[in-house]
Amino acid sequence: MGQFVSVRQARQQRLVSEEPLTVWAVLAEAALRQEVGGAAVMRNQLGHLEQMTELSNVTVQGIPFRAGAHASTAGPYVILSFPSASALDVVLLDNPSGSRWFEGSQDVQTYHGLWNDARTKALSPVESRNLIALIKECGP
Repeated sequence: MGQFVSVRQARQQRLVSEEPLTVWAVLAEAALRQEVGGAAVMRNQLGHLEQMTELSNVTVQGIPFRAGAHASTAGPYVILSFPSASALDVVLLDNPSGSRWFEGSQDVQTYHGLWNDARTKALSPVESRNLIALIKECGP
C-alpha cells in the first residue's frame, strides 16, 4: 500500500510542477457525499479538492443527483491524452484486481463518448466548486 500512496502523491505533485499536467475530472455527487474516513477527513478532502479547482490547469465538474442516470455510471475510468500529435489516447480502468489499459481506437472512442455524456450532464466548474463548498460546510 505504501508504494501505491507514493505513486499517487507523485502524480498529485505534477499538478503544481513547472510544467503541470492538465486534469479535467467529472465526479458524481454521490462520490462527493460518501463519507470515507469520518467527517473531519471528508472536510479536509473536500477542502483540498476545492483548492485544486482554483488551479488554471484543473477543471472539476460535479454531476448532481438531479441529472439522473448517465452513461458513466458503470465505474471510474481515466482517459490519458498526450500533447504529441502522433500519440494515441489511452484509457485506464483501476479496480481491486488491478489496472486495465485500452489502446484500441474503438475502445478509446467508446470512453470518449461516455466522457462527453458525463461532462455535458455535469454542473459548470463554478457551480461544481459551489457544490463542493456546500457539502464541505454542511456535510454529506
